[in-house]
Amino acid sequence: MEFNGREIEIKIWSNEQLGSLIAVDTETDFRPFHTTPEIITCQAYAGGSVAYYVPLDKLKLFFNKHYESTLIFHNFPFDADVLTEKLGRQFSYDLIDRDKVRDTSVLYRLYHLGTKGFIPFKYNLALLTDIFCNEVLNKDAGIRCNFEQFRGKAIEEIPTDFLEYGAIDAVATFDVYLSLSSRIAGIDKHNTLLSHNIQLKGDLALTHTHKNGIQVDLKRKDEVLGDLVTRLQEQADILATWGWVRGLKGINDRFESILGTIGIADKLPKTEDGSLSSKGEDLEPYRNIQFVDSYLKFNEIEKASSFLNKLDSERVHPRYNLIVNTGRTSCSKPNFQQLPKAGGIRECFVAKEGHSFIITDYSAIELATLAQTTYDMYGDSEMRRQINAGIDLHKYYASVMHNCPASAVSKQQRSEAKAANFGFPGGLGIDTFIEFSRGYGLDLSPDVAQQMKDTWFKAFPEMRKYMQNEVGHVFTRTGRLRANTSYCAEKNSPFQGLAADGAKLALYELDKAGYTVVGFVHDEIICEVRDDRVEELLKEQERIMISSMQQVVPDVKIGVESMISKEYTK
Repeated sequence: MEFNGREIEIKIWSNEQLGSLIAVDTETDFRPFHTTPEIITCQAYAGGSVAYYVPLDKLKLFFNKHYESTLIFHNFPFDADVLTEKLGRQFSYDLIDRDKVRDTSVLYRLYHLGTKGFIPFKYNLALLTDIFCNEVLNKDAGIRCNFEQFRGKAIEEIPTDFLEYGAIDAVATFDVYLSLSSRIAGIDKHNTLLSHNIQLKGDLALTHTHKNGIQVDLKRKDEVLGDLVTRLQEQADILATWGWVRGLKGINDRFESILGTIGIADKLPKTEDGSLSSKGEDLEPYRNIQFVDSYLKFNEIEKASSFLNKLDSERVHPRYNLIVNTGRTSCSKPNFQQLPKAGGIRECFVAKEGHSFIITDYSAIELATLAQTTYDMYGDSEMRRQINAGIDLHKYYASVMHNCPASAVSKQQRSEAKAANFGFPGGLGIDTFIEFSRGYGLDLSPDVAQQMKDTWFKAFPEMRKYMQNEVGHVFTRTGRLRANTSYCAEKNSPFQGLAADGAKLALYELDKAGYTVVGFVHDEIICEVRDDRVEELLKEQERIMISSMQQVVPDVKIGVESMISKEYTK
């Protein structure tokens, strides 16, 4: 077969030493996404003119013989789990811990973020082969979906067109890596392949979290759904008295007419097409008006009902997307990271019989990572100093703002401080901060908002330096580059991305330690453990999460909070 200007011969591996850099791929049978398929063939390519098929009974010998080689995969978690069935559970962890894996899928996303400024939507091997090799991969479904017919057969019995189909993926992965890694070298200022190993660890752990899934109490779901339907109808009846009915012709015009009647039309922003905004955050300040309150409740309940209607099995398997522009993860089908606020939905997710959830979240982790970031930059950080002294940062800032001891800070004053501590680090201006603070129940004037910002700089002097300058790109402490940043993205990414990296390390270490991780919500990890070990494993889960985060946040104290529950609650 021919690829990228050279002839490639296919051979069966017979104990040759292939080299220090080897691309590996597998062909499998087809199974549901959350299960691990069975390996049918394993292909390897180390450059040159020969691609190899490794007999399944020689897999252990092959990987032992190439113990010091760096292995290249495209979508390592898939192939790793397939190979683990033959090579044992520690196979993938050992490779990652020794930094002997490169994943072109991960590398491409990091490279794209570092050059274009955003994570690409597509990153399959065929696309990368086209971009970096100017070659078209054959993805004939008649071949791709039919390797299972060769289960248990010798490689010699597999037709040539199938062998070439499998081998070319290994060859393409190798060539893509060579081209991609050379380009990354030009921007990899910290020599981390832009945080590749951390992302790889997170990817493997999140794949296992998806496969683990989380149990749903279908009876409770139906009860909650019934209650939501009743409440939805109540709000629909109220809205109907205003002449607003979902699905009615001309409903958008009617919506704007009502907003004019209640006197807020001129206070709302407009969308690109000139319509008045119907976003919750824009309407929230006017919730004291009956129509607005019912409209928001209707939308919240409708969203919650739609979410519950999709929970149609006793165990769901949310899909976690490894990385978005900030470095965080995202989730879908269902989106476990953005559960609707309507009451009772979280409690529909329950531990299986004889088990409980350990729910552990980091305490104000993005303030800790911000403190680490500024300490790295300036060699000093008041925020770091206060955290390490065990001081509540919200009370500390409130005490500065109100010129009183931290012990005298009220609950309301602390809530005001939270808005500042979580709003200003991302570079919010006064107008944007006023909007942001409404989520904390505040209604600030521009003068008060400015006073809060000035006081925040007084409380944390290093932040005045941090907020200065804008260069249009930013690195995290872990070496990841985000290009073409706006001012707010440039200020937000270093600490938010650092917190995300530490959480991914924690997921990986928990997964490696044998925990069944069933849910992940940015700074919170949910594990399902046996009831007779829950107290013991809680302490170990906390230890692992703290030590993992301290791999990337070594100079700031990390805190966690845990609870044991039969259902997901917070």
